[in-house]
Amino acid sequence: MKINLTHLRKVLIGDVNRRWLLLLAVLVIATLALAPLFPLRVTPASASPEKFSGERAMLHLPIIAREAHPSGSPAQAQVRDYLVQQLTDLGLETQVQAMWGVENVVARLDGSDPNGAILLQAHYDSYGGPGAADNGAGVAALLEVARALAAGPGLRNDIIFLFDDSEELPDAFTGTKAFISEHEWMEDVRVAVGMDTAVRGFIAVDDTGSDNGWMVGVLARAYTGGAWTSMSGGGGYDTGPFRDLGIRVLELEDNYPFHQQHTPEDVPAIVNPGSVQQLGEQVLAVTREMGSLDLGNTSGEQETYMYVPLLGLAHYPQAWALPIAILAGVLLLSAVGLAMWQKAASWRGLGVAALATLVTAAISAIAVNAIWKAAPGIFGWQTKGWPDWPEVIPPHGWLILILTNLAVLALMVVVYRLGRRWSTPASFSLFGLVIILLLAVVTALADPRGAIIFTWPVVIGALAWIGAVLLHRNGKEWAVEAGALLAAIPVLVYLVPLLPAIFMGDGTKSVAITAGVWAVILAIILPVVDGSMQNRNVPLTAFRLSDKLRTLLILL
Repeated sequence: MKINLTHLRKVLIGDVNRRWLLLLAVLVIATLALAPLFPLRVTPASASPEKFSGERAMLHLPIIAREAHPSGSPAQAQVRDYLVQQLTDLGLETQVQAMWGVENVVARLDGSDPNGAILLQAHYDSYGGPGAADNGAGVAALLEVARALAAGPGLRNDIIFLFDDSEELPDAFTGTKAFISEHEWMEDVRVAVGMDTAVRGFIAVDDTGSDNGWMVGVLARAYTGGAWTSMSGGGGYDTGPFRDLGIRVLELEDNYPFHQQHTPEDVPAIVNPGSVQQLGEQVLAVTREMGSLDLGNTSGEQETYMYVPLLGLAHYPQAWALPIAILAGVLLLSAVGLAMWQKAASWRGLGVAALATLVTAAISAIAVNAIWKAAPGIFGWQTKGWPDWPEVIPPHGWLILILTNLAVLALMVVVYRLGRRWSTPASFSLFGLVIILLLAVVTALADPRGAIIFTWPVVIGALAWIGAVLLHRNGKEWAVEAGALLAAIPVLVYLVPLLPAIFMGDGTKSVAITAGVWAVILAIILPVVDGSMQNRNVPLTAFRLSDKLRTLLILL
């Protein structure tokens, strides 16, 4: 009896290497998908003058946010004078609009052949503290945008810079309303772009108004990166009064719910220069894009959008949301039918996957909710000093989020391994996609702008499983492994980052829901690394023990 040890080593080591490569692929894709949520890149002050430099912008922040400067205070007057000096030094026509008890700082950069003006605004008053993030960072970024526009190539359209007063108190958006009602430049405004808050997260599009097709096209052509989601939007911002008048608006801000907001702790040290870079760079890009356009008609069919890695911003009419969600359902139903026909899945297997996933999701949501309810007492959080509690991220918040999600991961791995005694990787993945499909359909009906982020992972996942089952039927043993990976990739790219993104938008308010969704997402991801967890013979798995035994018998 002679054993071909070289062949045996190649088969077994190759199998192990493939498992590690799949696990590595999952980790790398997830890391790259999460990176835009935490911007780090900052253009240095030595960059050419026409570029936005986060480093240059940050030089303004210690001056703007030296101390609390609410509307009407002596400290506010000092910030006003600083803004006037900076804008005047750029050669811009600069004014102080003093009326209604507020003082707006307004400047203008003339275009070569304007048919309207683009207004860029950031409120420069603070409330409850120095206001470094809200909104010193936006003011600093707008000063740097103004400098880059003045130094760069001329534009066709005029640019108006509005540093509005009294966005916070005593009456919200007083500065904006004063400009709209009383300033002579108002008649030229066709588009208003707001910059409000940059602290440490990603920059989101919070408002494009209705009939946003024209603006979404501008965003797509001027996209500079970041992690936008069309699920954001619709809040109260100082561009709101412009929108209410029918003027096209674009509101950009970091939605990060920092507990220091409106407190004495809102100081320059908490501001991430990468977030300021992302905000200012994007505003500069869209301004230059609009600067050469005809501003006579800025409306278009309502659209939804999401970023596509390496490609940019994908967008299409919002009216397509429900039809595409229905198409996703048809494709997923076909994938399930084919998988059952080829015994990659079964009613029993799908039932086990459903029970395992839903029970884990429910337990995770209940347990995580209990942990967060107990956290203030355990960590001694002074929640009474946080005006927006529980919609903030408290100290140690990220550590708690990571640990609880790791606990859900561990629980789901255990339950998955147990469930695999009566189920298959395809059953778990397909059931997970069924849950995502339900989210897509519900969102398409209730809030169509957000359906895109759930719909396309289902479309891609269903097509992946259809192809995998058909290829496996033709003898391609690697097909199921590939199908699981392809089905998981859009989930890793879009849905995994959605969980911390929601945390960065809602604070602790949604942690229980996202814990349950995380369990569902894991049902789609774990089949990719199934072979690393299973050591038994199961139907249509890429790591079947029977294959190894058969290879050993042949070699013997």
